[in-house]
Amino acid sequence: MEDGNHTPGSSNGEGKIGRVLERARRDRGLSLEEAERATKIRKRYLVGLEEDDYTVLPDAVYAQGFLKTYANFLGLDGAGLSQELRTRRKPRRERGLSYAPPESEFERPIINPGGVSGARKRKIPRSTIIAFGVAALVIAALIGALYFVGLNVRASTGDDVRAEAPANEEDQRASGGGAGQGGERPASGEQVANEAALDTLRVGVSVEGSPAWIRVRSDSETVFERVAEPGYSRTFEARRVVGIEAGNAGAVSVEVNGQDVGPLGDPGQVLDKSYTLKSAG
Repeated sequence: MEDGNHTPGSSNGEGKIGRVLERARRDRGLSLEEAERATKIRKRYLVGLEEDDYTVLPDAVYAQGFLKTYANFLGLDGAGLSQELRTRRKPRRERGLSYAPPESEFERPIINPGGVSGARKRKIPRSTIIAFGVAALVIAALIGALYFVGLNVRASTGDDVRAEAPANEEDQRASGGGAGQGGERPASGEQVANEAALDTLRVGVSVEGSPAWIRVRSDSETVFERVAEPGYSRTFEARRVVGIEAGNAGAVSVEVNGQDVGPLGDPGQVLDKSYTLKSAG
């Protein structure tokens, strides 16, 4: 980041933003480590912003959110710089620039679309067409026969099941009465499911308003990491703890075991929170 060195963004007009950030940080007498602790943005991302090297950041939306947070921390116009970056990084067509790709011989068709001149057209014999038609009719007849055979088999099987049903019901009533007289009834499936649900942590994550980079950890194992668009929603499960880290915390809403706990943080804020069964209760 020395003044005499070439920065990655200087060749395309993006070097100005990085120099503004670095100058503002130095004027405040701050080191990159101090800025990292204050903004919760990793040092290598801060270096990328000051050097206009956005390849170290996972996504353009992620870069704009970090730029806004870092610029606001340095007392600059974070929203303005983020908008400037977004404008500069638009595709050439969106900025009104035309671009015609060079012609390449590899893109030319190998065969003339009109066909090879002088080629003879082949005719399919009528006997072949008739043979294909007969074969199609035979296949259709076989499929129809198999279908009706299947219906008859299902009908006969259904009659057998209905005939056996009364006997099974009587056996169940008899065994149920014996269980009621001789001892305790076994736990129902619903009771077992409810007990299992009490031991499972379910954290719902949804994105609203603007995109947000999200990383989710289930019991210390990363199970999700990407930039989620508005409208995204998913529920994550764990035995002990679910951790959520977001680059735009205000756009991320959280629900713990059916309870809405609201946004993860403020818009543009980088935040990392953990949720447990105890916090859900």
